[in-house]
Amino acid sequence: MPTLSDLVIRVRRELAGFSQNQQQWSYLTASASPTDTTLTVADATQVSRGLIEVDGLELMLVKTVNQQTNTLTLDPFARGWDGTTATSHAINASIENNPQWPAIRVKEAINDAIRSVYPDLWSVGTFSFPKISVVYEYSLPADAEEVIHVQNQLIGPSHVWPFCRSWRFNGQADVATGQLGTTGKSLFIADDIVPGRAVLVTYQKEPSELVNFTDDFATVTGLPATVQDVIVYAACMKLAPQLEGPRLTLSAVEASERAQYVQPGSASRVSQWFRELYRERLEQEARKLRDRYPRPSHYDF
Repeated sequence: MPTLSDLVIRVRRELAGFSQNQQQWSYLTASASPTDTTLTVADATQVSRGLIEVDGLELMLVKTVNQQTNTLTLDPFARGWDGTTATSHAINASIENNPQWPAIRVKEAINDAIRSVYPDLWSVGTFSFPKISVVYEYSLPADAEEVIHVQNQLIGPSHVWPFCRSWRFNGQADVATGQLGTTGKSLFIADDIVPGRAVLVTYQKEPSELVNFTDDFATVTGLPATVQDVIVYAACMKLAPQLEGPRLTLSAVEASERAQYVQPGSASRVSQWFRELYRERLEQEARKLRDRYPRPSHYDF
């Protein structure tokens, strides 16, 4: 199953195309604490003054490069650059020189995409409770955003769980009295259920973000594994327009030469292309999800 690291690689590949830029890489030959301003690397010739990304987690600014001792010197303020967090790095941690698409920024775009697909796409949760005589409203988990269906357990060995027909989801339940818990979500059920029988609620919830690069996509987000390309296209759609910014000030000779071949607005058109792919796949996956979790008719009162 794909992990966050796999998604980052795929987003970079989609944005760069088949002829990717040949980035310069090195790695740490000594561990670094969150406050170290001198890094020892395997090959300092592959690192230049400016921005580096270490282990895909932290951006730093390199002040000087010593190719004889293979060391990099940083200013005290250069750790945790551009909103990243200064952290410890082990031996062999990767160093990417002047990354075009920092992994930490791609990760942010991926999580933005995961948040944006709701409510078209959603994760599924379940919650059960015993029916209590004369009690009609029950507290639900805080992550319940909408109830898909409600079932109750019949008496006997049949193991049949018919769908309930009379219920209402309350997303603004009164928590002042404490009788419905503190989640603010509740289910009012009016079906004639034998006290003591289990009631099973299947509900939709927002997908969870990916935190670690080893996080499995389907396990952590709760989305089907087939949705991964939807997230990739949405991240590419978000990142592609950022290539237009550097064109506003073409200071380098190479940039000036390339300007006549790569016309202004090219990145925006690429973003629009990814948007079309995103919309098409989003609708396909939303339709599959609705078919997988049909909503039986019920009385809402």
